[in-house]
Amino acid sequence: MDQGAQPMAQAGARHADEDVERHVEPPTDDPVDADVDHARDERLTRRVHVVLGLVIACLGAWLLYRSRTELAFRGANNEPGPGYLPVLLTIGLIGLGLALSAVWLFGARARSGDAPTLSLQPRAMLRALVVWLALVLSAFLIEPLGFLIAGEVLVLLVIVVIERIRSIPLIVALLLLPPAMYLLFDTLLEVQLPGGTLWY
Repeated sequence: MDQGAQPMAQAGARHADEDVERHVEPPTDDPVDADVDHARDERLTRRVHVVLGLVIACLGAWLLYRSRTELAFRGANNEPGPGYLPVLLTIGLIGLGLALSAVWLFGARARSGDAPTLSLQPRAMLRALVVWLALVLSAFLIEPLGFLIAGEVLVLLVIVVIERIRSIPLIVALLLLPPAMYLLFDTLLEVQLPGGTLWY
């Protein structure tokens, strides 16, 4: 009787195992859904960069027109006038905007899907907002503080708040960037930079 009951017990155990396997829920991470989400993020990233590049180029073209029509490009003695620096900056802005759109339209990495995608997570969006706030703050500080001090404030915000840089050589290089620009344009090229009450 024991010999007959043993095969029946084994068969019952096998059926129980099969029932357990049938009731195991499938994994929640569906690779098909992940691929669809990634493809959607790629399309969104590509559209945002292309449109943003065109907007930057159009803004640069409008500012270039304003700079050429409202500010003198050359001074009385043929030296660089107050419109010299804005013209150079707006031309660079147009070039960078068009380059951004072209890279995301025709670039090999963008077309193959290897380019990084935008992150819409709250942490990433907050960081982007902080960057814009730092730029706006430095722009408002130019008039009371002058170009040099406002530039240093922007650099410090980038170092301390946004990027949290710990590399001493990189920090020194970034802190020397506004004085270098001031020396190049205001002293060597004699381009009048925005002055403030604390620093011309």
